[in-house]
Amino acid sequence: IRNLLGTLLLSTGVPMLNAGDELGRSQRGNNNPYSQDNEISWMRWDLEPWQEDLLETTRHLVRLRRDHPVLRQREFFSGRPIHEGGSTDLAWFAADGELMGHRWDGPAVDVLQALYNGAWFSQQSVLVVVNGSARKTEVALPDAPGVTAYQLLWDSSDERPSAPGEPVLASTVVTMDAASMRVWCSVAPD
Repeated sequence: IRNLLGTLLLSTGVPMLNAGDELGRSQRGNNNPYSQDNEISWMRWDLEPWQEDLLETTRHLVRLRRDHPVLRQREFFSGRPIHEGGSTDLAWFAADGELMGHRWDGPAVDVLQALYNGAWFSQQSVLVVVNGSARKTEVALPDAPGVTAYQLLWDSSDERPSAPGEPVLASTVVTMDAASMRVWCSVAPD
């Protein structure tokens, strides 16, 4: 559920949550609960611990979206250059930290890294890393123009969001859990 919330709340456009999505409410697959006046459509407000964790994850992702304007684009990304350094508004990287290039169609593409360039807004850039593999995977954070270090803001492997991590240099290799997402922001190195 955390990966789905991350995908929705970090995507361009207006995120739409149905009441209860942030609590893991499923309506038992019923797509028309309006005709149900029973526990299928009722909201339970006495939350289980896992629901409190999921609610805090949702709040955290909404704050990330609010705090980083690059995640709230009003125009489509085009890969257009931002400045002479060669950076673009959006760049895609593979697990090795290199630009995707012609590797999109490969059967072994399990990791995607999307770098949303904040220079356009005079803001921090945001890196979203998705590991779609069924195993832990080593990922090299991209050494992109204008980015010298990253700080971890969210890891979908965590039941509940934790405090931001210590900055790590670009090109650092990190190990990601299977089927997980991470969000990093660009920072000045310590």
